[in-house]
Amino acid sequence: MSFASTRDGLVVVVDQVNGRLVRYDKNGQIRGTQTIADTVQDIAVAKDGTVAMLDRLGEKNVTLTDSNGKPVGKFPLSGDTGLLTGVFVDGNTVYVEESHGELDAVGTTDGQPMTSPTSLGGRPTKDGALLVTGTLSPSDGRLSVNAIDRATGTSRYARQIQMPRPSIVIVLLDSDDRGVVYAGVAAGSPEVANIACLDPTDGHVIGRVTAPMSSEPEESFRDFSVDGDGTITYALRTAEGVDYGTTHCP
Repeated sequence: MSFASTRDGLVVVVDQVNGRLVRYDKNGQIRGTQTIADTVQDIAVAKDGTVAMLDRLGEKNVTLTDSNGKPVGKFPLSGDTGLLTGVFVDGNTVYVEESHGELDAVGTTDGQPMTSPTSLGGRPTKDGALLVTGTLSPSDGRLSVNAIDRATGTSRYARQIQMPRPSIVIVLLDSDDRGVVYAGVAAGSPEVANIACLDPTDGHVIGRVTAPMSSEPEESFRDFSVDGDGTITYALRTAEGVDYGTTHCP
């Protein structure tokens, strides 16, 4: 259903079918599993290894465990949780994203709930410098990426990137430790992910790469992720299961 990469090189996978979280090393070997609710749909991994799991439709909460699977805390969710589109960790704060827009804080990675409303106007980059949003005009393939400088609250850049026409949907909006933003859309037949890598200073395109996409009808929540070193990991679902591969911007 979803996956995330850790600082020590593991890929943590939400195996919703079997109600478990699985940790794989870079050679594809299992390094640990833990039982989770079979309605968990998304995860995020903090720098200290804490895993935040979003269950928006079943138990309607965000659950935290440490890197060994030990429970840390649980944050109940309110309102129309069906509108939530992801869980994110920025520093030691855990956020949920609504409709690919604003992020609302629900607690901290040590299991403490938020005592006052806190929100972000976009997805935080891994270097902590920017808040990033993206919008797509599918018919003409125009992808707009906006980055706000968190230190000043002003625009760092606003870029329009030409993607294939037509493009279908944004499938990736992530960053690496340098602040490079990776923005990708699904396009073509068969569909592939067209990914542009944007310079952190002004957002100009410094590289492009394509990655395969799944053609199976099964739902997933997240099929792409970017590691701190810029490695792009993708999930490719087949009739036999799910394969995970990597690519890089040239």
